[in-house]
Amino acid sequence: MKYPRATMLAAAAAAALTLSGCAGTAQTPADGGGSATYGVADSWPENLFPYIAAGNTTTVQDLLGRVLPSAFIVQPDFTVRYDRELLADEPENSVVDGHQTTVYHLNPAAVWSDGTAISADDFAYTWHVSTTPDQGGCDGTMSTAGLENISAVTGSDDGRTVTVTYATPFADWQSLFSGSQPLLPAHLLADPDATKQCATFDAGWAIADGLPEDISGGPWQLKKTNIDVADQTAVLTPNPTYWGAAPKLSRLVFTGVGADPTAQVQGLENHELDVIHPQPQLDLVDQLGNLQGVTSESTFGLTFEHLDFNTQDPQLADVDVRRAFAMALDRQEIVDQTVGQIAPDAKVLDNHLYVNNQPQYQDNAPQQYDAQDIAGAKALLEKAGYELGTDGVYAKGRQRLSFTIDTTPGNPLRESTITVMAQQLAQAGIEVTFNPNPDLFSGPDSPTSVVAGGFQIALFASTGSPFATSLIPSYQSPARGFGQNVSRAGTAAIDALLDKIATDQDLTQLAADANAADRLLWEQMATIPLYQKPTLVAYDSALQNVRNNASQSGVLWNSDDWSLRK
Repeated sequence: MKYPRATMLAAAAAAALTLSGCAGTAQTPADGGGSATYGVADSWPENLFPYIAAGNTTTVQDLLGRVLPSAFIVQPDFTVRYDRELLADEPENSVVDGHQTTVYHLNPAAVWSDGTAISADDFAYTWHVSTTPDQGGCDGTMSTAGLENISAVTGSDDGRTVTVTYATPFADWQSLFSGSQPLLPAHLLADPDATKQCATFDAGWAIADGLPEDISGGPWQLKKTNIDVADQTAVLTPNPTYWGAAPKLSRLVFTGVGADPTAQVQGLENHELDVIHPQPQLDLVDQLGNLQGVTSESTFGLTFEHLDFNTQDPQLADVDVRRAFAMALDRQEIVDQTVGQIAPDAKVLDNHLYVNNQPQYQDNAPQQYDAQDIAGAKALLEKAGYELGTDGVYAKGRQRLSFTIDTTPGNPLRESTITVMAQQLAQAGIEVTFNPNPDLFSGPDSPTSVVAGGFQIALFASTGSPFATSLIPSYQSPARGFGQNVSRAGTAAIDALLDKIATDQDLTQLAADANAADRLLWEQMATIPLYQKPTLVAYDSALQNVRNNASQSGVLWNSDDWSLRK
């Protein structure tokens, strides 16, 4: 079983802090088109196909979220709504005697940009190629969650009615054919030669080549001629055959700006950028608040910061070493010295599956991790055969407890986090160093990426979604498919609970099973949750209808509705 990239479970609404300056300098009226530029802080993608590891990135989601059609869209309040342009009405989902069926009625006007009708064929093709290989799917797919539960996808009413039949129930059916698993154009991609079809699927869409025939099924279109790999720019333009409301802007420019928040703020101040979505950093909110003509919003969403151990490392393979590491940390001090300086309401996170402001959240952390316990950490290490060296670092034979923590470059908050950790861990005889790794989230061909396993410990964040199954890939056993389990840890007991989460129809039972799984994850100690992250978006006040969406949908979720003030 494979699952989509690490995301969060069902959510509660988040509060936003808005800081506004004076009016911006844009002159184009709201009904007159105009252009906006979005600063891409993440690594520029090499591949645009969201179904494989190389294209399963935030930037690809931002670029294609309103290009490839999705049945459902996550809203800023974390509710899930069907796309009222793609679908004629709310899909009908029913479970009778354990048999689940979902019926979609497509808008008769819905067409791909080449004029081909969007139909049941697209649903069937998307399911077929992205399910498990033993069902005919392709090896490269990042997720089979829910898709492997399906037994048939059929069409009627000339392909405008789609009936999805499940062999086993799937609670998060709204996640399918949506978001990072959008509909794919069967008429361009289907091939009677299954081997050739999967070879094309697994290779994806190199960004230099764009999308097949510049295809679009949404309000925006990404043409190959509007992609400049060398300059790291891509331009969305309105899809001329889109049947719904056209985008209010005439161009939406994506440009790579790097992770340095200072450079992003300067770009906004100099009117080189119109929208930025930086990692929250110390003093950054104040800097943005002091800019004239800029609006910024900080929101607690579904994203959380965490440490992941690579359990294939010879020393980190020992659970007592991982537990000693966790006991040596003072997570409250980490929060106070880092994210708490930005968001005073930030709290320590004591759950792997829910964040603090969700109603299903429980503090499942064992007591030994509630506060720093240096004596307990040392006792565990000595039990594991380590001796304290004259340099103050524990060692077993020639193996010193010295680790490198990899994280994304250009992120002062994460650098500060590791600095605080290093001071705490040194008290317990554990040495850590900081490594800004630009290839941390590159594909398997990059030897130092988390996918390739070329790290010891990684500090990063997981981005949210309301679907219960979304975070499963981070914790399922590697033997069942890599998914997003960068720690390479897992147990049969955890897998059994994760499987149950995927089929629970009762939300109360689902939460109970998720929290039971969380308690086992604490025992495994392959990931240490740190805190729920605030998300930050800042934009030129001349832009209207920009709304932060602290879920996997991201700030570009409604970019076709952005406009410029008169």
